[in-house]
Amino acid sequence: MRQKSIGEVLRSARESRDWSLAEVQRMTKIHSNYLQALEYNDFDYLPDEETTISVLRSYADVLDLDADVLVDAFEHQSLVQYFEAGEEVDIEHKWRRRQKTKRKGKSFLPLVYLLLSALMILIFVTYVVYQRYQMQLLVNQQTSSSYVVSSSSSSTASSSPSNSSSSTSATSSSTTTSSTTSLTSSGGGQVLYVTVPHQETAVTVTLSVTDATSWVSLSNSDIAGGVTLSPENPKVEATIYQGSTAAELILGVVDGVEVTIAGQKVDTSSLNDTAASLVLTLE
Repeated sequence: MRQKSIGEVLRSARESRDWSLAEVQRMTKIHSNYLQALEYNDFDYLPDEETTISVLRSYADVLDLDADVLVDAFEHQSLVQYFEAGEEVDIEHKWRRRQKTKRKGKSFLPLVYLLLSALMILIFVTYVVYQRYQMQLLVNQQTSSSYVVSSSSSSTASSSPSNSSSSTSATSSSTTTSSTTSLTSSGGGQVLYVTVPHQETAVTVTLSVTDATSWVSLSNSDIAGGVTLSPENPKVEATIYQGSTAAELILGVVDGVEVTIAGQKVDTSSLNDTAASLVLTLE
């Protein structure tokens, strides 16, 4: 890249066309003295700055030069930068190669974002599946424990024939009283275990909110796929399928959600305010 004065640029362009100042005067209708003053950078010879810029633009247009570049150099009293033969082509080639490299770098960004998004989704799905698997294991363990206790009680009752009738009656009476009075629960934190006494009809679970918003689901019921509770949709009732011995209730947000099972409100104060589960065992 080289630098020239405005006058040198004008004079070189005119001489490359073998034009005289008189010929340029005829083409531009500008006095040759003004044209010559521009070529010698004698801008004070012209009447004022506005006239100088007007003459400079007319002269540049006749010579097929970029008038804006020359006017900018005049206003800033600077030299005009230009490329020699072959240099402009080389610079343009480098510029294109640099632009191509930038575009190539940018073209990878959407792919990187897509891969990161896919990875985040995969991690989230894996976490959800793992949590459900852990909850199902807890449900199975709770169910197995209930079965072992029931089997042990039956064996004990069978080993005492003389007292079996009275014991069975007393146990039945106690169970009936319990089933109609209260649920039993244990645990806390992320998991609360709730034992639902024997019911004559299907067990109904009612979930409601006032100001909160929470995603909920109940396995072995008609909302196993999950629903969202909000002030616009504040209540949902679900019935656990007949024959089910266990179910898992998942609360996306515990705080603000009221849980009622078989007509009895469940105390969830021992659970975290964030996501938690209630493992239900149906006797």
